Amino acid sequence: MPHIVIDKIKNIDYPVKSGDVEFLFKAENLIGVKTPNAKFLIKVLPKEKGYLVKYDKITRPLISDIKKAYEEFVKLNEANILFENIKGIKEKLPNKNLLDITSDLSDIDIVEVGFGSGRHLIHLAKENPDKIILGIEIHKPSIEQVLKRIEHEKIENIRVLNHDARIILSKIQSNRLSAIYVHFPVPWDKKPHRRVMNKDFINESIRTLKKDGFLHLRTDSPKYFNYSLNLFLDYDEIDIRIKKNRPYVVSSKYEDRWKKMNKDIFDIYMYNFTISEPLVENFDFSFEKRLENLDFKPKIYNNFVIHIEKVFKIDETKELIRATIGNFNRPEHIYILNKDKPEYFKMPAPIKENYEAHLELKRLFNGDNSRCE
Repeated sequence: MPHIVIDKIKNIDYPVKSGDVEFLFKAENLIGVKTPNAKFLIKVLPKEKGYLVKYDKITRPLISDIKKAYEEFVKLNEANILFENIKGIKEKLPNKNLLDITSDLSDIDIVEVGFGSGRHLIHLAKENPDKIILGIEIHKPSIEQVLKRIEHEKIENIRVLNHDARIILSKIQSNRLSAIYVHFPVPWDKKPHRRVMNKDFINESIRTLKKDGFLHLRTDSPKYFNYSLNLFLDYDEIDIRIKKNRPYVVSSKYEDRWKKMNKDIFDIYMYNFTISEPLVENFDFSFEKRLENLDFKPKIYNNFVIHIEKVFKIDETKELIRATIGNFNRPEHIYILNKDKPEYFKMPAPIKENYEAHLELKRLFNGDNSRCE
């Protein structure tokens, strides 16, 4: 982790500005920082000799902003640097093809969930040069491999996202996609709640697919095939087509392995006949009054979780709350500046589960009588 060790810390009244960096507040060992391009926290910890200064992982900015903040913090404290490991670190610029949960997904045409080595994802991009293909993957080495390949092959119409596909689909506009591919998902026989294929995922697939668009599941697992088929059979206004051991245009490395083992390969195509209502997103993450009587016990609901983890005192009227909110399988770590009218230090991602958690957070800790369902 890029950090520095300095010889002294002055007693500073916050907020204060040094150069074009604003130091917003001091919450025990955390300091709020704002540069022209970012807002984040740095942590100051006493050592046997000097003080360790490092960025907070939850609010991690680009290296250039970290460097700028460290430089101005040293000047502000009239300190000397005893150790640093940041000067030699080269900036890793954001990849234009790598999206995040806050990115605009309005131009996405086709989605592949769990693209692995990327063979099928790249095939889709080359076969559909006029369409934008979104690959969703939770395995970071696979993402790095695919990003390098699309850069090398100069493929312009692939976007990649490292997140839970069930959450990402909830952000895509209704009746938008022509196809969704889920090839060889992890069966999770012992942890079925982790399967990507569930009723929420199918509901979002139907909503996001165009009329006559399709969801294609390809699996080597008879249990997963039967489980998924039973889910699909609960739906009207769809057409289900099943294939077994039929050659496919692209063979993944997993499929190559299964064929050598003489395993059966199952395909389910679900064609959508529904025209869905437009997606309406109106997420207001504001607070009306100070959060009180904080409870540090984790609270788990059907769609989301809330966990107040720690409170850092700023002064007699303000404090910084560290919490986890949002989807149970992929929660978001956040900070709340708690004062007369609280605010998030950095706004949560605009997704349904975060918003539901936000509403419940207000109900629990500031007297709202309404309850999100």
